[in-house]
Amino acid sequence: MPHRPYFSICLILILLLNGPASFATNEQTVILQFDYGNGFSKQYKTISLSRGDTVLDAMKSMQKHPHKIPFKTRGSGELTFIFEIDMIRNEGNGKNWMFYVNGQRANVGVGAYKLQANDLIAWKYEVFQQSTP
Repeated sequence: MPHRPYFSICLILILLLNGPASFATNEQTVILQFDYGNGFSKQYKTISLSRGDTVLDAMKSMQKHPHKIPFKTRGSGELTFIFEIDMIRNEGNGKNWMFYVNGQRANVGVGAYKLQANDLIAWKYEVFQQSTP
């Protein structure tokens, strides 16, 4: 078969250029941290996700960890709202759980925010501050 060596060489070049991970799985990892607003925080350094997963998926994936943090939601899909983390509820006019990705406060919900590999998701229990344009 005259085309067989050509196929093998092309496959080897693709593996070298893209790395074996591109063929194995679509898994990626993100960092998930929780700042309780009182000088205490918790962090998960490697939460595994698949391409296209959301912040909600990261929270669900964290539930597989032996030291998981419980959370409660309302709604579903893109309209999911997290109102309690680690038995600490949102206060409404006071402190509330808000999430940031790579230092920027999110402007969509947990079920709509699509993550990228190595994103840092930071939940902060804080008083909402209106950002200035």
